[in-house]
Amino acid sequence: MNKSGISFGSQVPIQTRVDIEEILGMTTWDTPGKYLELPAIWGRSQNKALAWIEEKIMNKLEGWKERLLNQAGKEILIKAVIQAMPSYIMNVIKLPKSFCRRICAKVARFWWAASGKERGIHWKKWESITESKSNGGLGFKDLENQNLAYLAKQAWRVLKNPNAIWVQTLKSIYFPDGNFWTASGKKGASWIWRSLL
Repeated sequence: MNKSGISFGSQVPIQTRVDIEEILGMTTWDTPGKYLELPAIWGRSQNKALAWIEEKIMNKLEGWKERLLNQAGKEILIKAVIQAMPSYIMNVIKLPKSFCRRICAKVARFWWAASGKERGIHWKKWESITESKSNGGLGFKDLENQNLAYLAKQAWRVLKNPNAIWVQTLKSIYFPDGNFWTASGKKGASWIWRSLL
């Protein structure tokens, strides 16, 4: 219980808040923080909500710039760390294209930069580098495609596990009288639901 709290919308009256706090024995959190690296409250701007991921990625890239890494070292760090960082969030929300492009551009700049320098010559387009090694690329992941693949996996889980609690919750809110195939985006639908659609 000491790790739990309640967050209310601005329209909930003060007396109702106090009553709910007493019944549940919990306190109100003004800023609920993050849960599994995701902010509990998003706000309206998607790019602002995702700024923390971009900042984490940039901090990693900046830290590695000082080290003298060969291309093999850079490849391992990009694949194992940078491209894995947004994986969890990409499972639940569709990242804006502009965000994905910014991250890919920063990774490409890091990849092509000569040791100790900010920029280098980009010998191949990023799209070529994201091809599989058998097709002449380096096997880096394209964030947009990776994001869509993760979301498709979640949609598949909705269809295959209709009795799961999270699926039942989505059903009761967004498609109580239909099924996932006929569901549509309601006004005010969550970012997660719009991403699944």
